[in-house]
Formats: sequence, structure tokens, C-alpha cells
Amino acid sequence: MKKLIHFTRFNKSKVLEPGKTILDYARDLDIPINSGCGGVGICKECLVRIEKGREGLNDRTESEKELKNNERLACQAIVKNANYNLYVRVLRASSVTNILTTGEKRKGIRLDPNVKREKAYVFSGEKKIDNYRGGIFGISADIGTTTVVLHLLDLEKGNIVYTSAFENPQRKIDGDNVISRIKFDNEDTGKLTNLLISKINEEIRKMPVEGQKIYDFVVVGNSTMRDLFFGLDVQNLGIGPFKSVTETETGSIYVKVKAMELNLEVNKNTQVYSPPIIGSHVGTDALAVGLSCGVFDDTEENIMCVDIGTNGEVILKTRGKLFATSCAAGSALEPMPAVPGAIYRFSIDRKKNKWKTIGNSRPVGVCGSGIIDILGELIKNGMMDEKGYLKGREVFKITDNIKLTQSDIKGEKGLLWSKAAVSLGIKALLEEANLTIGELDKFYLSGSFGNYIDKENARIIGLIPDIPIKKIIQIGNASALGANEMLLSMEMRRLAENTANKIKHIRLEFLPDYGERLMLVEQKFGRFS
Repeated sequence: MKKLIHFTRFNKSKVLEPGKTILDYARDLDIPINSGCGGVGICKECLVRIEKGREGLNDRTESEKELKNNERLACQAIVKNANYNLYVRVLRASSVTNILTTGEKRKGIRLDPNVKREKAYVFSGEKKIDNYRGGIFGISADIGTTTVVLHLLDLEKGNIVYTSAFENPQRKIDGDNVISRIKFDNEDTGKLTNLLISKINEEIRKMPVEGQKIYDFVVVGNSTMRDLFFGLDVQNLGIGPFKSVTETETGSIYVKVKAMELNLEVNKNTQVYSPPIIGSHVGTDALAVGLSCGVFDDTEENIMCVDIGTNGEVILKTRGKLFATSCAAGSALEPMPAVPGAIYRFSIDRKKNKWKTIGNSRPVGVCGSGIIDILGELIKNGMMDEKGYLKGREVFKITDNIKLTQSDIKGEKGLLWSKAAVSLGIKALLEEANLTIGELDKFYLSGSFGNYIDKENARIIGLIPDIPIKKIIQIGNASALGANEMLLSMEMRRLAENTANKIKHIRLEFLPDYGERLMLVEQKFGRFS
């Protein structure tokens, strides 16, 4: 009789085949398990417990040496002998809970949507598209690599009626790396798009209005996620010069298609719109952030917006000019997603570690805000120097089972490199604009990472500029806010379109001595000014 692998939490099983990893079986069975590093054993998200049958697996790899005896990483555990039934418990099921859905709405945005009611009819611009059915609604979609946020808005009143926030279903196939998604789409074109559209339709069916009353749809996201949503060819984004098919010789163009072409379950006359990207991997989400932060408004203020994630974006406005860049922070600053059990706050009080976890659960790892706290506390307590070397130890024990190693900090894809990528992006724009840190009037931190980090610890490690705390504004999900503004106001939509191609896109990799600067100048923790 053939032996099986059993996923005990999900009551799913499959016949064992030598040579496959536990992660391979999880994906075959659609088990919600993450592998943000693409299955190379770095992120530790795919932690599983082997309840029975571990004698049929390969020996532990270097990535697993600090795990408990019965724990493995699904991406590293390979079936070598298929003569034993294998019972596996997934310890970190893919379920992102701390999804930031919105932020503080700006005042003064005039309600002027593209779709309006005129007597007994519904008009899109100047075109009559339907009889009035008792309501006019629109959806804004913020498509992230990790999470997706949908807002249902009443286009007659201008308010949010319903919010849906969920994990991007594409993660089940290929983690959190946009390059791996591009490669996957090349091998199985359309699967990632169909998976995302199917999930969005599932969420639309849960909304408190029938789909026939939804007449407008605005989409923002990083360049890869936005283009995958529309089913566009994303292969150019994976090779130099990393340009979207929507970038032309004269600049980026917006995308507008009928919802029925995408099989979205809304009114057949609905237009699905996305503004122009800024350039390369600086996508429409960054444009939406700039819009909602007021960077594109007619103001004399010097404003910088930073959205920190696996791929961070920085936008700067000064003296009537606009600059933007992207910086590949990687997954080190977010070693695990914001799931129950993730440490999101950390402090050292009288040489004792104190922490808070999401859901007040048993700590199983550390998410982005927790990592910033740990680094800040190590510096404040003299346990790590500015070059990132732990003093008197190679390992810092966060809890009995969770550790931060010297390699985690200084390794090839360690925390210091991720911090350096973000801080160098900030400095590069300031240098390009001939602006000092002290001249910044406002410094916005956008997104879940930026919203939850401790501002003082972020300053201590040099992740953000050493400016007065009052100038640092945590705005929430500014990308979703910008999408809402474009849905509710044609003036805001035109402002985004007209501004996109006026922004000077700075490619960090093209800067003189970029690699040397990243390696030598930025490779330290500590305040920068």
C-alpha cells in the first residue's frame, strides 16, 4: 500500500513521492503555507512540525539547525524514503491579520466621480450606461504583493460602505518576491491573474450591494502586481531596463478596460482604471501615496513620503520638483508577516526582554515593527555597535526559542543591508534635489510597516532621517487612500495622471559608486543627518 503525507490541520493527504519537499505537497493540495523567500530557507515562514514519519525525510539543512527536534522548514524537508506515512502540522498557516486598510482621509476633496446619476439614468462621463437601480457604487483596489485591500464606496455620498482585506492568493504559489511571480507567469501565463480575479470576485459577492450597482473600479499596486491584475505581459519587468509594457517613449500611460474583459462580477459597463506608473518598479501604489499625502498639491513645503516593504518607494517634492526611487529592501526587515504570534513590540527593561505579540499568542517569530524595536533596543542598551556587531555574543536570544544571529544582522541578505537600501534611497533623492534633512517640512511613513514601527527606534538605527518626531507622520495605508481619491474625484484622477510623467525617476543602481556606497558608507546602524 502506498504511503501518504497527511496535513493534520487541514484533513488533506497525498501519495508520497521521493524527491519532493513538504512545501511542494502543500502547494499541490492548496494548503495555506507561506514561503516568502522563494523556498531557500531564509524567511522561516514555512515552519512545520513532523508529528510522525520524520525518518523518511532528509537530514536537517544549515537553515534548520536551530529548530526543535520535531520541527522542519517545509521548503527544506525532502522526502527521501516513501515507505513511511508522514504526518505534518503547519505551524504558520498563511493568514495575514494586521492588514492596514486605510488611513486618515484628507479634507477638501470635492466629490466628483466619473460615474453619476442624472434623473433616472447612470452616466459614465457623458455616456449613459444604465438605468438607475437605487445606488451607484465603486471599488478601489490596492493590490499588494502580500495583501489586497478592497474598498466599496458610495459614489453618491462619498463614503466607504464596506472594506475587504485579505492575503494575496498568489502567495500560495510563489511567496512574496515579484521576480519569482514574473518567472512563474512566464511558465504558466495567466494562472496568477486568474487566481487573483477569482478571489476578488469571491470578495465582491460578500459585499452588501449587488454587483450590478458597481459602476467604477480603480486599481493601484506595484508595477508587477498591477500588470498581473490586468493580465498584461510582465516579463519586461524582470529584465533590464525593468519597464512595464505601459511605459512608452513619451512616458507612462494609464490602463482602462471593461470589467467584463477581466471577468469581474460587477456591472458589464464598468470601466476598470489604473493611473500611469511612475517608472520601472515605482508603480501606481507609489503614485497613490504621493497623491494622498498631498505631495502633488500646490504647496511650497518640502515633503518626503516613504513606503517601506520588500520593495520600498520614496517620493520627494521640493521647490516645485518631484523625485522618486525604489529600493529593494528585501524580506529581512519583515522576517515574518503580521500573523498571530508575531512579536510586533519589543523592549529591554532592566536587562529583561519584554514583548507583545499579535493576538497575544505564544511568540513564534518577529514581524517588521518588532525587528526595528529589537535593533533599536540593542543599540540603546549598548549590546550592539553601530557597525552591527553584537557585543560579547554571536546570538541574541529574543525568547527561549527565537534568536537573532550575527548572520541575521550582517549576512548577505541581512538586516543591515535592508536598512542600507532604504536609507540610501532617501539620501539619494535628497542629494539629487540638493536638499538637507533639516529642510524637510514633513516626512510621511506609509503602509503597514511604516504605520506600526516605533519612530524613535527607526531614527536610532538610521532607517529614517534624524528629524523632529513631530515632522514624522504615520499616515496609514496611503496607497488605498489615494485610490479612493481617484475613485471619488476626477480632479484627483487628472492630477495623478498629469503628475506621473513629471516625476524624475532616480535609478539607484545607475548612481556613481552605488555598490560601494551601499557596502561601505551605509553599512552601519545609527542616526543619519
